[in-house]
Amino acid sequence: MPAKSLHIQVIELPVKDVAKSAKWYTEVFGLGFCFPFIEGDDAAWLNLNGMALGLVEAVEVPKFEFVSSKGETKPVLTFQVDNIQELSEELGQKGIEVGEMVYKQGGGYSFQLVDPSGNLLGIWGGWPK
Repeated sequence: MPAKSLHIQVIELPVKDVAKSAKWYTEVFGLGFCFPFIEGDDAAWLNLNGMALGLVEAVEVPKFEFVSSKGETKPVLTFQVDNIQELSEELGQKGIEVGEMVYKQGGGYSFQLVDPSGNLLGIWGGWPK
């Protein structure tokens, strides 16, 4: 029997420093905590529109990226935002290095950035209207 109502509810992302990563994700994306984070905890749980994003302290942080058959480095994890242009500009003004804004016909705008633990993240503006 196939699974019913299959969806992703939890993503656990390995990080080097939980407190530093929690501060970065809350400041960059405006995410709140699922429950209180106490400095020294080995994980911080952020609420991503009802899904849990766990920032979990790891001995080693593997690379969550790959190279496509076209030779492009791609992130495994991509966040969708409604304000991609403004977010890119704001992050740049804060000194956070953001990749080039790319537009794909029929696919919309996107860019990439790296979190404090070296995780490559995609930011996507959603389907073109």
